Amino acid sequence: MSKSPEQNQEEDSSFRSLGRPIIPEKVGERADFYLAKNFPFLSRSAWVKRLNNQEILVDGISVDRAYKLRLGQKLSFYHPPTIEPEVSRDIYPIWRVGAVMAVFKPAPLPMHENGAYKKNTFAELLKTEIGPEWAAVHRLDRETSGIVLCGATYEVRKQLSLALSDRTMQKEYLAIAHGAPEHKTWIEEGAIGELQSSEIRIKKWVTPGGLPSETHFEFMEQRGEYSMLRARPRTGRTHQIRIHSAFAGHHLVGDRLFYPDEEVFLDWFVNGITDRIIEKTGHLRCLLHAHGISFRHPEDGRVYEVKCPLPDDMQDFWQNIPT
Repeated sequence: MSKSPEQNQEEDSSFRSLGRPIIPEKVGERADFYLAKNFPFLSRSAWVKRLNNQEILVDGISVDRAYKLRLGQKLSFYHPPTIEPEVSRDIYPIWRVGAVMAVFKPAPLPMHENGAYKKNTFAELLKTEIGPEWAAVHRLDRETSGIVLCGATYEVRKQLSLALSDRTMQKEYLAIAHGAPEHKTWIEEGAIGELQSSEIRIKKWVTPGGLPSETHFEFMEQRGEYSMLRARPRTGRTHQIRIHSAFAGHHLVGDRLFYPDEEVFLDWFVNGITDRIIEKTGHLRCLLHAHGISFRHPEDGRVYEVKCPLPDDMQDFWQNIPT
């Protein structure tokens, strides 16, 4: 028998955070008006229904529709775990020399166990499909496809990780973005940090006091209202390419987190992929692909460069754009 929301109030897995803690400007607002105004993917009547069903918590306690919000309070909503989401499982070796292997990661596929994902991960598939001795040296976002460098021994992985941290390992990405850049090449150097003004708790952005970040962009080709970009990150901040591209005015096709209207991400967060989300963002997933990587092999000392062509979904999207 499934548990009621009241029975699940102490179980973090059943309630998801909703936005950021209440800021001074929101203090005193009624819960139903606050939810309807800040999360308009549901109507006010729908939020009232959730409040009445005790599916909305404020600091872990259910409240009624007329509850007045206080500074710093945290809201969450009832969203129990479901069956583990399906993923693209088609990983395969692209290149191997000794104890170093470049493996193709499809999208969507998370790197590691997280949230609803337990077995449907790159790490798990790498062990079961290729071998238990292999492990990834770096990571890609769930919706990013392309090259993941892996090592078969601890020492090899350690040396490759050092190459990442000292920037002697170079990575190259291809992305399909909205709009056409003004310049053939440009560099984004905006520091990346927490975006306190956002209702999306995990969202980062170019902010004062953020961590130093640098991405080199090259405008490759334009088709209709879209552009193919080459991106070479010089630092490794979370979501760096997606942030810097969006900050430059060219958010990536399919990117929900950095879509200009935050309501799109919040809608997806609650309701999942819908026709409306696809229509807004342009695709089922963020069209970002780890296209190339160059590094010095820890065993033989040679410098290798590995490439991985665009996957079918990006090829198809690009070729079908009306010109």
